[in-house]
Amino acid sequence: MNKLFCFGIGFTGLKTCEYFYDQNWISSGTTRDKNKKVNPNIELIEYNPSEGKIYLGESLANSKILLISIAPDKNGDIILKSNYDDIANALETSVKRVIYLSTTAVYGDANGSSVDEKYRINPQSDRAKNRIFAEKQWTDLCNKCDVTLNILRLSGIYGTGRNQIRNLINGKAKRIIKKGHVFNRIHVTDIARIIYMLSVSGIKSDIFNISDDMPAPPQDVVEFAARLLNIDPPEPIKFSDASLSEMARSFYSETKYIRNDKIKEKLDLRLKYPNYKQGLKDILEEELNR
Repeated sequence: MNKLFCFGIGFTGLKTCEYFYDQNWISSGTTRDKNKKVNPNIELIEYNPSEGKIYLGESLANSKILLISIAPDKNGDIILKSNYDDIANALETSVKRVIYLSTTAVYGDANGSSVDEKYRINPQSDRAKNRIFAEKQWTDLCNKCDVTLNILRLSGIYGTGRNQIRNLINGKAKRIIKKGHVFNRIHVTDIARIIYMLSVSGIKSDIFNISDDMPAPPQDVVEFAARLLNIDPPEPIKFSDASLSEMARSFYSETKYIRNDKIKEKLDLRLKYPNYKQGLKDILEEELNR
């Protein structure tokens, strides 16, 4: 039976493992939370690479697809730093494809221009610079081991449990206004589908932007979610007056329209959620039930 191993079973990693399990794959991976509630058929390995190496050779054995969903730090990929030998051995014995989840932040600020995979990388934030470093590390290792590597540069991820409907229900939504600021999103279900479709394809090593078809200002999403709930949106806040984390502030400093033509053409893909409106409509009933 085919096996997926995911480093980092968080929001995206868990959805992907569940999707693969539904396709009759063995799904397993790492988490820092041994009490995480998941499908009992998904094997969890408690793992914190920042705290040093634990032997993962047996867990990685017979894995066909390796998914990387853990953020790097300033020294690069923390998984490779901690478990390089285990991973290299898996690549040399069983792994046929590595899928690395990166970010469209590596392109930096495009001043509202359209960005495809040929657009020059120009990381502005530290987290984006770390991603470029990690992308190169995985590229070098996969080239060395002659294993296919697909780098997926993801737009803003949302889905059930992580979205503006949930933020409004919890009282955490903010309607921050910055003139001209737009960005793309991608539903976690479409990410999982794309990862699976790549895994069973003959596509060679390549980089793909993973985004929806409808970039939009963040306040539009909050306002639409509020209309779905039949409530008033939060009061608008000027960006200059907003209290934001360093990461959130860096997010508002970049404006670009992400092009996703390449992945759709390669996979003959039609997104299930090509825009946030369709995504939030589907999420609404499940979120209210939660």
